[in-house]
Amino acid sequence: MKGKDIFRENLGIHVLEVKDGYAKLSLRLTKNHINSLGAAHGGAIFALADCAFAEAANFGENVAVAVQVSINFLKPAFEGDTLTAEAVRVSEGKTLGVYHVTVYKEDKKIALFSGLAFKT
Repeated sequence: MKGKDIFRENLGIHVLEVKDGYAKLSLRLTKNHINSLGAAHGGAIFALADCAFAEAANFGENVAVAVQVSINFLKPAFEGDTLTAEAVRVSEGKTLGVYHVTVYKEDKKIALFSGLAFKT
């Protein structure tokens, strides 16, 4: 991906692997990622998934922006958990690409994210 993603860095999200149409990122949850109920804030989980989506969609010389995204939260995560997001391209046309991102901790799915990217 082009440039430096300061937001991603400030959240503590790490890029583990990126290739064409695929990305794997991780986030170790700290007290800064926790909501008032003691679980991971939905925004932190969403940001992890969105960053994986962005890395997969912008691999190499690709330049893409999100057009539409959605997320379903399946299970909670807590301080100390390490979350992993895997983004996979499931469809690609001349201008649009569809990506699915699975966020999990260990072997448990935490969230499912879907994104539509417009290639500029």
